[in-house]
Amino acid sequence: MSYSFDIVDQKVNETEFFLRKMIEAKSNWFEFSCYLTAFLSSSRAITLALQRFKFISGFDEWYNPKQAALKSDPLAKFILEVRNDNVHGGPNPVVGGSFYRGESEYRFKDQDKLEYKDIVSCCRVHFINLLEIVYDCYLVLGIHVDPQQYYTREHFTTMGLTIDDAELEIWGWIMDSYIEDGFDEDDRWHELRSKVGECKINHLFNGYLGKVTPQPVIPDRIADFDFTDEEKGWVYIPPGFETIEDYINSLDKKVDRT
Repeated sequence: MSYSFDIVDQKVNETEFFLRKMIEAKSNWFEFSCYLTAFLSSSRAITLALQRFKFISGFDEWYNPKQAALKSDPLAKFILEVRNDNVHGGPNPVVGGSFYRGESEYRFKDQDKLEYKDIVSCCRVHFINLLEIVYDCYLVLGIHVDPQQYYTREHFTTMGLTIDDAELEIWGWIMDSYIEDGFDEDDRWHELRSKVGECKINHLFNGYLGKVTPQPVIPDRIADFDFTDEEKGWVYIPPGFETIEDYINSLDKKVDRT
């Protein structure tokens, strides 16, 4: 693989970071406004980063329907208009707020046009929608963007290649030392994948969507010694909630997500 999907992961991580900071700002209006501005720009950068991968075979067929859906989504259109106005010198998009017993809610101008009660709810739903798009990219175009899906016995077999070819691609030579040490092919694939890149936002996929990117099939004897989701850092509670159960319950409420 001669290109990296890390830029998309980075933009997603940045966007979620600013969402978290907006929540943590509580009644500090100035901090909230600053983080909102950053969120608006960063969330737009997610789709721009995705479009850098138009050279991938099948990308347009996958992305065009996603792009059309965003253009027709009232919330996505609203967020984009607010971002564009803000970037081009428009007034502060935060026009109101309420504060009670440590809880804070801020409002956009024309907030009544949306189904969500406050800015954080709007931004959270928009972020989740973008996250779903990126996750679907990992599903549909995974062999092109995810080294963990690319460097598998199954994928290399479809190309008429073997573990020897994969090792030559990564190391520049076949790992005879592994063979001498008694490594079988599964061991060699597992060792090779530990040296290449991987999705850097599985904690967000897991926390917000309850799923992670497709993982390579590995024998039970290897899986028994693999890291747990917690050890991998995939266990994550979305900001604004005490537990993952609180977050899941919120998804049934219209104020949080349609």
